[in-house]
Order: sequence, then structure tokens, then C-alpha cells
Amino acid sequence: MKNIKFIYITLSILMLSSCEEYLDESNPNAPDLVEAVNDLNDSNQVLNAVYNSLFNHYVLSIEEDGFRSDEGSVLNRLNPNTARIEQAEYYTQTYNQSTRFVGQRWGALYRGIFFANQTLFVLDKLRPSLINEADILRWNKQRAQALFFRGLYHFYAHSVYNEGRVIIRDVYEPDVTKRNKEVSTSEEVRAFFRKDLEEALEYLPMPSEIEEIGRISKGAATMILANSYLYEGTAEAMVKATTMYEDLRDNFGYSLETDISKIFTTAGEFNSESIFEIPYTTDFNLELDEFDERSPHNRLAARTAHFTFAGQNFLQPATWLILAYEQEPLDPTNPVNTIVVGDGTTDTRRVSLRASSMVMLNNDLDTPVYAQPNALQKGGLRGRSLIVSAFKKYTNHDLGVEDENAIPSNDRLRSGKNVTVNRLSEVLLNLAECYIQQGRLQDAITEINKIRSRWALELLDFNSQIDNTGVAYDQASLMERLMFFEKPLELSIEGHATRVIDLRRWGIAQQRYTDLSSIFYQGVFFPKPGTRTITPALARGPITSLNLLSDVMEFTGVVPDNEADIQQMNIFNEFTAAAGNYTINNGYLPLPAEEVLNNDGI
Repeated sequence: MKNIKFIYITLSILMLSSCEEYLDESNPNAPDLVEAVNDLNDSNQVLNAVYNSLFNHYVLSIEEDGFRSDEGSVLNRLNPNTARIEQAEYYTQTYNQSTRFVGQRWGALYRGIFFANQTLFVLDKLRPSLINEADILRWNKQRAQALFFRGLYHFYAHSVYNEGRVIIRDVYEPDVTKRNKEVSTSEEVRAFFRKDLEEALEYLPMPSEIEEIGRISKGAATMILANSYLYEGTAEAMVKATTMYEDLRDNFGYSLETDISKIFTTAGEFNSESIFEIPYTTDFNLELDEFDERSPHNRLAARTAHFTFAGQNFLQPATWLILAYEQEPLDPTNPVNTIVVGDGTTDTRRVSLRASSMVMLNNDLDTPVYAQPNALQKGGLRGRSLIVSAFKKYTNHDLGVEDENAIPSNDRLRSGKNVTVNRLSEVLLNLAECYIQQGRLQDAITEINKIRSRWALELLDFNSQIDNTGVAYDQASLMERLMFFEKPLELSIEGHATRVIDLRRWGIAQQRYTDLSSIFYQGVFFPKPGTRTITPALARGPITSLNLLSDVMEFTGVVPDNEADIQQMNIFNEFTAAAGNYTINNGYLPLPAEEVLNNDGI
């Protein structure tokens, strides 16, 4: 059982409507906690509603943003037109204000803002009656947490909607008729959420001072502030971001986790590099529907796990990402890359530790997955639609169970796996970006190499590019390395719209989709040509015959003109629609239709 006692409120106390159209609701709480608050214990219950709002999957929209970035692919690589309509709208960049996911995300963010304002309202009611110094300190701590979340959710909305022109909701307003409000400028919204985060910093504890695991710390607030300056992108803002990232690196007690068994595993929840993490649980409320956003359960495990392990595999790694993970060069001098194989002899790992931690691969014969020594022993990752990989970080691959249906809840859609939103790796990569922009290339390489060293990867050498031997890095080539390899491979489908925002703010999204759409791939039987021989010893057991397409490789021949021949040869490419449609929305979501219709202020 997870030792997280503060966040969860029994649903008899806090009943949240499943409706996302929060503007239609007089008060999402029933009974009305606001009038019932008499002391700081009561206000803490209202604050817990803010923490509970994190469980709503649309706050981060990880699945949706995976489709909306260059990191994810839809279910059928050979025929993406068969994707579910809303997944296809994101994958092809054709979503609009009526797309359901657009409204659900908006509702999730502003519901959290509503609860934060509600908490601040009740705290203001209590403040005149507090005279005890300990109570005043406790009041300030509760207020700081509410301010953090109000700032966080405004930052999230600002980052993904309407070019930052979103609604500032700065007061608790129970009267539906008085909630009509126009959008503010991007600059006004940015100033608002930064003020909330800066005020929160004074009374939030340092990470080492957290008394109840899962509570927000100064580290999380500093991280969000730093990211806001990075996203702003001006020279002055980048200097501020640099200072904050250096502070997070040096003064908060975070360190890169070197125990690989504690990275994206249940045993590694709240590990040494975790800055902001959502603590899902299956200890209670299993009676709630898996798509009820009140529930403290995580459905990402099922959505990303491979069919072989009872997953739904809706969101898959893009093909370029699969190949990039497979081809990462290992550091031959690092002993962790030398392993003992099935016959007792030693050999070199087939794929990097980073690849093994991030994705499931048929070629990864050296990493246990679920109750198997590798994916091949379960029959392999395969399918006529080239479903040959899966994202791993949100699955329960580490629990020793047979598959996702055998997890403690006995329901693949009710996982207790935490979701890490921000961690130290992101700090170091963002700091490296700041250094690159400032011309401090060796400093940037030093930060990147800290991460590569943790994974026993070949380190970057300033004087010799990793994929262009003998040519020194310059500002452009090192930035390309960061944009197209280091950051996406380290943070794939992680955080809040990380990749979507990066592609947009770097100004490379449309060109990226265009470049990727020009690459053709081919589905092949496993193992693909040119790879190492598979033997029972190396596979740690007998090999199941893979009589379906089970691997992908780049196709370098002449693509046939005839569609039937293309299908027969299992040739495909990706992101063709995104390449043509991206400029329609320029990387931002539109204001959702329900907000426009229900809010007379817009």
C-alpha cells in the first residue's frame, strides 16, 4: 500500500461531477465544503480536492500529445486512416474547437483552477481568526500549495491553448452567471501565473523537508517557473531560466538515479531525480469506472502496453524513434554493457539501457519484461499492422506479473503506477539548451553527458560529432543533436506537452514533419537483415517462431508507384498529413467550442 495519506478524499466527502463542462455547474463539490469550513483541517480537505484534480488524465493529456507530436504513431502503421477519429485528428493535425479531447483538457485544467480558487477563498475566510503562530504557518503552507496549482494550471493552459490567450480565473465564483469572462493576452496570463508561483515559493518546503510524500515542494515550483522562462525564449528570459536550472541542479538535493531498477518502476516512485510526480493508487475506489476522472487509478499502462502483454497499444512509438533507440551507440568501456548470456558466456548488450527503460523491443533480449526474460519469450511484439514496439514507462512491466490483466487490481485500466511529470534529466537538458544559446557548448555537452553516462552510452566529444566523426560540434549541430536525439529519447511522451511545445517554440515542427514524411520504412520478419544472429542461448531460452511482421527498418530502395505493390512489400511512411496540415493551428489548441458557447464574455 502506498504511504500517501493526504491526497485522497473519500468520495462521500468530495463528489466531483464527471462532466467536463465546468461552466454549467453551480459548484462541482457536493455537499458544499466552502460553507462547512471552520478550521484548517477543513480547509485542508478543500486543498486535497486540488491535489485530486491531478488524477484527471486530461490535465497532462499524455496520450493525446503523443499523437500530436513526432514521437507517437497510431495503431496501424500500414494504414493510419483506420485510426480512431480523434486520435487521427491529432495525428494528422486536423483537430478543431469541437474535437472532444480539446474540450476535455480545457475542462480538466479549469476544474483544477476552480478548486485552487475555492481553497484560497476558504483560507481567506479563516485568516482573521488565526492568532497561533503555528496555525498561521500552516495557513501559509496551505495557501502556497493552492497558489502553486492555480499558477500551474494557468501555465499549462497558456502553453497549449490559443497562442497563450486564455482566461485568467483569479477568484472563486460560485455563481454560474458571473463566470463569463474574456481571454487575456499571453503576456497578462504569463505575469499572472508567475506571480502565483513566486508567492508560493516562500512557504513551500524544500524536497528534503516534505513530510507527506507527494506534496508539492519548492523544487516543483522552481521547475515550472524555469520552464516558463525557457518557453518565453528571449535572451533575458533564458538567463533567468539558466539561473533557476542551475539552482535546481546544485541546491535542491536532486541527483540522477543510477539504479536502473528505480527508473520508471513501482520500486522507483519518488526516486532521487523526481521533482513533480502524480501518485496514482489502486488501494481504494476500484468501483469507479476506468474513465471516471475522479478515480485515483492510471489507465496509461493499458493504453501503451503491447497486445502481447494484454495492453491496448493505442499509442505506439513513431518508427524513427524506435530505430533511434535501437541504434544508440553504447560505451564499450562501461562494464554494464557486458552481460552474461544464456550459455554462460559474455556478450555486449543489444540495445542501450535507455532504450530498455523507455520502450519494448523484440531485439532487446537482455531485459526482463513482465514475467519473461525478454519480449520474445512471450511470443514477441508483432502484428500485421506492424505493432512491433510499445512505450514502457507507464506500464507495469516490472511487477513480475504475466501481463497487465494480472496487476494487483486485476484490471489493466486501473493501474497504480505513478506518472513522473518533471525530473532532473529535464533540468539538465533544458540547461544544456540555455548553454547552447549562450555559446557555452562545452558546458552544454557536460550536462548532456551526465545523462548519457547514467545510461552507459557513448559520451559526446566536443571535437568529434557522434554521427560525423572528426567534425567538431558548433552551435547549430549541437542544438540539432539536442532537438532530434538527446531530448526526445530521454523524455519521450513525458511531462506536459513537452515535445509539442519544443517543436513549436523551436520553429521546426512543420519541417520536422516534412522531413519524416519523406522517409520510407519496411516491415520485415524478425530478426531483420543485418542484425546479430539470434540463438537460443542469447535469447535465454527457445525462440518462438515469429510468423508475422515483427520488425521495421528504413527502406532504401525505389518505392513502387503502385499502391498495391507498396502494400505487398509492407512499405510505409509517417506524418504525411501532419506535414501538410501543421500550419493550420501552428501547434496550439483552439479555445474549445463549449467554452465559446457557454461563456458570453468571449
